[in-house]
Amino acid sequence: MAIAPFTVSQVNDFISRMFKTEPLLRPVVVKGEVSYLNFHSNGNIYLSISDSRSKLDGVIFHNRVNDTARSLSPGDEVICAGNIEAFPAQSKYSLWINDIELSGEGELAAQFEKLKKKLNEEGLFDKSKKKPLPKFPKHIGVVTSATGAAVKDILKILTDRTTLTDITVFPVLVQGPSAPNDISNMLRKIDKEFKGDIDLLIVGRGGGSTEDLSVFNDEGLARAIFECSIPIISAVGHEIDTTISDFVADVRAETPTAAAQIAVQSIDDLKESIHARMRELNRELSNRLMHKDFQARSFMDQIKTGISSFINNAERDIENQFLILKENDPRRFLEKGFALVTEESGLPITTSKSVKKDGAYILTFADGSAKVRGE
Repeated sequence: MAIAPFTVSQVNDFISRMFKTEPLLRPVVVKGEVSYLNFHSNGNIYLSISDSRSKLDGVIFHNRVNDTARSLSPGDEVICAGNIEAFPAQSKYSLWINDIELSGEGELAAQFEKLKKKLNEEGLFDKSKKKPLPKFPKHIGVVTSATGAAVKDILKILTDRTTLTDITVFPVLVQGPSAPNDISNMLRKIDKEFKGDIDLLIVGRGGGSTEDLSVFNDEGLARAIFECSIPIISAVGHEIDTTISDFVADVRAETPTAAAQIAVQSIDDLKESIHARMRELNRELSNRLMHKDFQARSFMDQIKTGISSFINNAERDIENQFLILKENDPRRFLEKGFALVTEESGLPITTSKSVKKDGAYILTFADGSAKVRGE
């Protein structure tokens, strides 16, 4: 063999020096998915990051561990900055990580959870602080892009469901770094200038990427929604999308279309509800009238029975009294030949001693009377 051989140690030492002198690897920034994770008792974090074809081992030494590192989970997309270091004795190399952060949606998710926790602890999500929506709003404000699909859907549903509510669109940016501040300022302006006129607000936008919807995960916007004295329906994205604005708003709608349906009652549904209530009231009135009629008839029957019983009793009493009077009528005795002797004044003579000589008396018979004088 013409080429002089290297020892294993020489090769590994050469590779180690190469890692230390290659500018592209000192430092190096690597993006990948956490496929292995070990929080060691010595305070170091050992991990592997992978892509579709390869895996790279790494370590975060205890003095480099930050909040992001402590909250890592397998499957997280991360961006790691550090140096590639070799272990010549084992022919291995690894990434010594000096800094780590979540990548893309992972980073946004972490920020979302952090802000969600903060605002929840401050009470911005409390149900007791939610304002009730007006049952029949007179004037609805729609805060969204003037040209997006969301505003068209909202206006169509509102106008289809009712003609009794005024609608005003307040155009704002719903995408980009200036959007949260633009929406917040608009809410404050509406609350200041239209309070007492507008009694309900719909705030939101149509669907989009996580980055697009992150506008509604802004802390300043969340506080503007919470401080607004007008009830707010949050309508951001699709059914599966959830933003901080949804938690702070008085009501969360799954879509802008759903927000419009929540905001106003359908005239047709309201008419049917009124008709159903009228039918129910008619049935109730009819039942009450039938019951009152039954009570009246029953009462009349009781009165008739009472009157009839009273008359019968009275007739029996009269007959009994008549018999008593008849039995005690003095004329019955006169018809038998007796006569009633009275003074001219009408005082009855009951004893012979009461008759005076030459006194004038009247004898009353069954068929008449005669005057006599005592002897």
